[in-house]
Amino acid sequence: MDSMEDTINKTIESLDGIHRAAGNPFLYEKVMQRINNNLLNTAPANNRIIWRFAALLALLISFNIMSLIYLNNFSNNCQADVASMAHEYFSYMDSIKF
Repeated sequence: MDSMEDTINKTIESLDGIHRAAGNPFLYEKVMQRINNNLLNTAPANNRIIWRFAALLALLISFNIMSLIYLNNFSNNCQADVASMAHEYFSYMDSIKF
C-alpha cells in the first residue's frame, strides 16, 4: 500500500514545473500573411458574365410576358368562337316548339 502511495506521490511531484508547450512566436504572423495573400490572389468577378446573365434574365422575363399577353388574347378569341359556334349549333332548337 505504501509503495502505491509513494509511486503516486512521485508521479505528482514529477509534474511540478511543467508548463504548456510554447508555439512558434511567428505562427500568428504566418497565418495572417497566408490569409492576406489568398485574399489578394482571388480574381474579381467577371463583369461580362454578370451582364450576360442579366441580359438572359431580361430576355426570359420579356418572353414570358409576351407569351402571357398572346395566350390571354388567344383565349378571349377562342371563347368568343366557341360561344358563336355553340349558338349556331343549337340554333335549330329555337325552331322546335315544345
